[in-house]
Amino acid sequence: MEKDNITIENRMRTLDVDKILATNIPDIAPVYGGVRGRTMSSRHQNYAWPVILEAGIHTIIDLREDGLQTRVREKCEQYGIRYFYYPVDNKCKHTESMVALFPELCRHIDEGNFYIACAMGLHRTDIALCTYWVFYAADKGAEPPEIRGYCEGSGHDPSKIMRVLNSVYSYMTEHNGQEPMPMQEFKRRKDVIKCLSKQ
Repeated sequence: MEKDNITIENRMRTLDVDKILATNIPDIAPVYGGVRGRTMSSRHQNYAWPVILEAGIHTIIDLREDGLQTRVREKCEQYGIRYFYYPVDNKCKHTESMVALFPELCRHIDEGNFYIACAMGLHRTDIALCTYWVFYAADKGAEPPEIRGYCEGSGHDPSKIMRVLNSVYSYMTEHNGQEPMPMQEFKRRKDVIKCLSKQ
């Protein structure tokens, strides 16, 4: 494990976002010092693995419920990229896991050089990034993420993001014996996300 961490740290450098964008991976976009986009599980995207490695990606954050059973993990092992499984769904089935793994999610995003992905790189990714911002990054002065899936322009609204955020807030409150933030501030942050979904 220690050896793996040293390898990853040696590879950490400024992420070459332009090189990654040039791969034309569907819905790829920069976010928080990394990128978001469609999962790299398709064999049609085999060509892009060496490119994202060369561009500086050192962690794949896989948000799909079946993430541990897919070839993404195998490809990460093949290319020496750290794999982190963070299951997300819009029906709140994984709230307990989301809360338990949340500090590690924040650490991986804070390190940068990550690729966070779900099946389409849109909806679960919106939920994960909004959870990161609402319960962690907003306190550090970070800007909220761009909403790319649950937005009016694509015929969606942010209600499923709100459902998960409410579930996480309730679970954290019950589990820790206190609210993660005052309810008024929680509502304010949710309102920011709602406004962004209309742009």
